[in-house]
Amino acid sequence: MSACPVCGGESKGTALTGLLTCRDCGLAFAAEKHAVVAAYAPGLEREIYGSAKTKLFEAALDWLDHALPGQGRLLDVGCAGGELLRAAGARGWRGEGVELDGRLADLAAGGGAAVHRRPVEECGLEGSAYAAVTVFEVFSQMDAPVAAAAEISKLLKPGGAVYIREFNSGFHLPLLRLQSGWLFKSLGLKPAVLHDFNFTPRSLRVMLERAGFREISIRNSRPTSGDPYRSGGRLGGFSTGLLKFLYYSLAQALWLLSLGRVYAGSSLIITARK
Repeated sequence: MSACPVCGGESKGTALTGLLTCRDCGLAFAAEKHAVVAAYAPGLEREIYGSAKTKLFEAALDWLDHALPGQGRLLDVGCAGGELLRAAGARGWRGEGVELDGRLADLAAGGGAAVHRRPVEECGLEGSAYAAVTVFEVFSQMDAPVAAAAEISKLLKPGGAVYIREFNSGFHLPLLRLQSGWLFKSLGLKPAVLHDFNFTPRSLRVMLERAGFREISIRNSRPTSGDPYRSGGRLGGFSTGLLKFLYYSLAQALWLLSLGRVYAGSSLIITARK
């Protein structure tokens, strides 16, 4: 047994994943962290960090522009090569980034933004200084996501907003079982995504509430465009992208029919205010 790092609840291990799962909030986490810097085949990074997420970045900025008219300082935690920062700058935001990968940090800084190269909770940034913080698929890969959430709350101005996209373990953990079957293997399908921390909607809500956030809203996220991670195997980019969109539509229908209680999407969008 090991205490859940989000809610402190009891957790139990599962043989299939090697992860511990909290009985209270549902967080699935590694007892021993194995996080490494992501390494992708040549030519994929531009698609993974850029074109595949262009619509997602635009949706995030649309929401922030509406929620926080007047823009201001924006901090993108896990900014990669600065793709979201450049889009934000074009809209009048004063962007800064946090990126641990030195090569990607250099790319982001080359666009003119200040880029901090330590975990956000170790950067020593000015408190109550930012109107908005964005966090795209990074909490799952952090060493200390709970501390990072608390630090992000401190960095935001009163009334400031955080916009988060995170993988939904309620989708990926069951999918891992299917992925080990003959059909997925024969097609070369590897859609399940697991990291040191794998969040459920409830565990994300608990983490943010304890960090001092309010007006927490969670919904299914649209998928990335195409197949940037090449997880679709023999299906190819077009078919994989189409299947992802069709599944997202079904997940949205289920969410609506359940009155917002069932989250079947592969990823989640979470917004909250300080």
